[in-house]
Formats: sequence, structure tokens, C-alpha cells
Amino acid sequence: MKEIDLKCLFIKSLYSGHINGFDFFSSKDPSITIKIKDEAYFRGFDLLIAIVQNRPSSVIQFDSIDSYDSYLNVLVRTSQLSQFAHREKCRIDLIKFFPVELKSDDDVIDKRLPNQILNAILTFGTAILVLDKKHGDRAKNRAYRDVIPATIISYTGREDYFEVISVFRRFIVSSMLDLDRKKLASLLLDYRIEKHSSMFRCLQKIQRIYQKLIFNQLLGYDPKFDNEELSFLQKLAEVKPPQERKELKQLIDTTANFKITDYMYNSD
Repeated sequence: MKEIDLKCLFIKSLYSGHINGFDFFSSKDPSITIKIKDEAYFRGFDLLIAIVQNRPSSVIQFDSIDSYDSYLNVLVRTSQLSQFAHREKCRIDLIKFFPVELKSDDDVIDKRLPNQILNAILTFGTAILVLDKKHGDRAKNRAYRDVIPATIISYTGREDYFEVISVFRRFIVSSMLDLDRKKLASLLLDYRIEKHSSMFRCLQKIQRIYQKLIFNQLLGYDPKFDNEELSFLQKLAEVKPPQERKELKQLIDTTANFKITDYMYNSD
């Protein structure tokens, strides 16, 4: 079928609850509102599903890894969430986005797919791949379904029924930029640097500010720095960074007397 037909079937299936194995949210749940945008983000995604929870309590509860990631996502992706919250008149912490990429049997799955999934993860922290019947049957019999960082949903070929064939539950908030607190503490102790807890918090704050700037470059949004972040940046600007020329000269001087034999080893 054509992509537009697959898209219509998937949306219908989503609202009717005809996706077997899909438990990220339920269209039958009265506590959530589902909003779907077609060709979202300058046609970067085929569909963008927004889930808004109707929860009156404003208490921040870190009662699970999922809830912690959700709150951390608010700090990292402030621009995307705040714009939607303002437009929909809802709280920023009650929003979840699910970018969807669709591949009909008329489409060719090629090297563009990893880029599309990566774009979804970088932008929203997760990705859903919806496949037509033939593509879905191939994916069931191939190992790549287990290594693609996306939840894969396949059309069954019957009415508006779909099924989940692979689930990727990890929510990517900061990925490789994450700091390991124990490793950092051990490293700082090796260099005899105390107050490693304070250092960790400072580096973590720098990391999140940097991520906001990266998302700003990707999507052209205002990073939405809060007063605390602006104050932190002001204090950071008062710190005199080491001179690159001086660092480079020191590295060159340190290695000036190295001999090529210092890098040789006995292969026996």
C-alpha cells in the first residue's frame, strides 16, 4: 500500500487500541489526551504523537527510573516541551512525545533509515518505526530488529490491526554525555581533587546546558535557560580558562625527548 494509506490505518489502529503488544499508552485511558501531528518538525517525522496526562498533582515524584528520565527530559528538552505546553495549555511535565517513521511496502528501506531513527532519538529521546506487511514479515525473520534502537510495529494485513515485533524501552535523555559519578570521583581522587560531589554537580549542570545548546542548533529553538542556569553561566564566565597555546606548548615540551624506541615492544 502507499505510505498515506499506512499512515491512516496506523492512526485508526492507535485510537481503536488495535496494536497488539503496545503498552506505552492506551487510547482507552481517560487520564490521557492523544494529539497527532502529520509531517511534524519541518517534515522531519512522518507522525509525531503527543501524550498529555491529566494529573492534578504537581508533586515531583522520583518513584522509578522512567519518572526520573521524564523529569530530566524536561530540563534537557525545555524548548520543545514548553512550546507545546504553552500552545496546549498544559503542564510541561505531563507531556510525552513519540516520533513515528513509517515504511510502506512501496518504500525502499535503505541507509536513510538509521539517520531518521537517530534524528528522532536526538530530538525526542525515543523512536517508533511502523512497517507495512511485507517489510514487517522480513523484520521478524532478521536479527536487525533487535539492534535497531526503536520500537518496531508491523501491519498484520488484517483491517486496522498492527502488532509490536520489537520493543526499545530505553528513553535517551543524554546518552554518551552522561557522567558516571563513581568513576568521576575516583578520577578526581587520583588527581587529589577534593569536593568531588560539588564538582560532579557543576559538570552535570554544564552538560545539561550544553545539551540545550545542541538541541538549539538542531532545531533552531530558544534554549530557555532558567535564572539558575543564567546565574551559573555568569559565574562560569568569570573563571579564566587555561590558554590553548600554553597547553599545546606544554604537551610538545613534555614529549620532546620521547624516542621512537619508547613505543616499540617485543612481539614475541
